[in-house]
Amino acid sequence: MVTAAYADDRDSSLSFPSEYRYTIIQPSGDGGAQRIRVPEGDFLIGQPEGGLQPPKGGDKERTHPAPAAEPRQKQIKRHESSAVRHVEITTEDMVLVPEGEAIIGLPDGMPGSELNPLRRESFKAFLVDKYEVTNAQYKVCVAGGGCTVPSLIIDYPWTFYEAGKEWYKDPSRDDYPVVGLTWKQSNEYCRWAGKRLPTSAEWEKAARGADGRTYPWGDIWDGTRANWDDEGKTDNFEKIAPVGSFPQGASPYGAEDMAGNVREWVDDLVLKGGSWYSDPESLRSGDPGHEYIVERDDDMGFRCIKDVSR
Repeated sequence: MVTAAYADDRDSSLSFPSEYRYTIIQPSGDGGAQRIRVPEGDFLIGQPEGGLQPPKGGDKERTHPAPAAEPRQKQIKRHESSAVRHVEITTEDMVLVPEGEAIIGLPDGMPGSELNPLRRESFKAFLVDKYEVTNAQYKVCVAGGGCTVPSLIIDYPWTFYEAGKEWYKDPSRDDYPVVGLTWKQSNEYCRWAGKRLPTSAEWEKAARGADGRTYPWGDIWDGTRANWDDEGKTDNFEKIAPVGSFPQGASPYGAEDMAGNVREWVDDLVLKGGSWYSDPESLRSGDPGHEYIVERDDDMGFRCIKDVSR
């Protein structure tokens, strides 16, 4: 029997989170299709007659965001951003997240709180990348033999994402976040750079500060401070944006784009922060994130952190 499958790379159970995202394709011939487990990514074992077809299904699921609320009058002091368009962002471009306690998670009753309950956690000091890792930075790793080229494997019709396949190759997009990577590829880059992926809790503290604010800039939703799914009506970007395009949405420590633009891999094998294709609920810093282990979407990126030596 020959089986083509999208397989889950988490070493937890044989249950797949989505019948659509983890489709087992039944080849012609005798025998039933079986789920397989692999260490990373998607694999094709053998070849069914007629070739492997794109997964069935419609466009990505969209939700209609609530109207943007007026931002509160008192603005939170933030780290000022320098111009970054068409400028190489070095691995030294990091900001400090100080040692101490922080409020993590969501209050009881809020969507997602059952997966990320409200609590206090203590953290050692660490540095976090000010921006999402860019195409230019990732290309240096590929050229040095430490990384492999991105490849998109996504959960919506192939014709919808053709532009995303070209972003990495386009020199004019060198200052855009690199996308189309697995967790493993993101982790390999961070290790190559002498850093590591943050845990979900570390990512949250870097994004929302110590006071448990809902978004990096505060508790009130403001659609002008992030790149989200509004088709460019308020954020001026229909899809992905160069890093540092929303300095007004920086976290209390100066990390930018931690809400929107691209979802970011963390060490816990989830994606945090929402993206240009997300509604405001997914852009909450405390949102538990999403487990898309197989897909390598055009709205999935990452950033790294580095422990502070004492």
